[in-house]
Amino acid sequence: IYYWIQLNIMLISIIYHIVKVGKIIEKYFVIVYNIIRGVFMKIEKLDRDNIKEYIRDMKINDTHNLENNIDKFNQFGIKKDDKFIFGFFLADDCICASFGNCRVDNSLVKEIFMFLNNNLSFDGHLLVQILDNKIMDIMDDLYRIKDVSITKRIKDSIDTGSMKERYADIDMRSIKYFASKENVFCNLYSQNIQNEDIIKKLDQFFNDLDVCSIDFTIIPDSLKYMESLGYKCVSKRYVIDYE
Repeated sequence: IYYWIQLNIMLISIIYHIVKVGKIIEKYFVIVYNIIRGVFMKIEKLDRDNIKEYIRDMKINDTHNLENNIDKFNQFGIKKDDKFIFGFFLADDCICASFGNCRVDNSLVKEIFMFLNNNLSFDGHLLVQILDNKIMDIMDDLYRIKDVSITKRIKDSIDTGSMKERYADIDMRSIKYFASKENVFCNLYSQNIQNEDIIKKLDQFFNDLDVCSIDFTIIPDSLKYMESLGYKCVSKRYVIDYE
């Protein structure tokens, strides 16, 4: 029995390495195939010399803020065949991505993120934040969702106050949140909170504060329940593992 178990472990290890090598060969075959076809991608830092080209290629309508503040943004674009198809900027632990108003399909999304995996240094995976609902629908089928940002707008207001750390005592749990006069934010994902009874009581607690908006970061499985409480999805972060 011992030798039989060892044999099976060895076979599993061999199969694993064959699959891993196969994926590497497939990845480089795609790269070589694209080179043969004359399809090239490159990353460009966005500045005043290329911002109008980026806006045109990405079919961006709201251009005033982007053009006027391009020197302040640490934003990049990806070109394919000398045309911008994708934009991103680096956040603390992820990239915030945009496809503008271009037509996007599964193949293009996978091609772009394979390119980024080969050209950006990350610790084993790429973490990407998406705000566009149509792109989220595509990404949902391709990659694992790490967390979801949601919001509930109660009344219109401009929040100019600073956020202060506070705690809410719900069912013998001390839950950390941040609040200003107008807004509340709570990261349920980082505190590993997904119990619906606790979330409902926390939502009521925040409503009683008479703020203008309530924001959460949640685990993906909590999204449907949060939507039933009146929240809307703002963005999702996806884990894109190296292939």
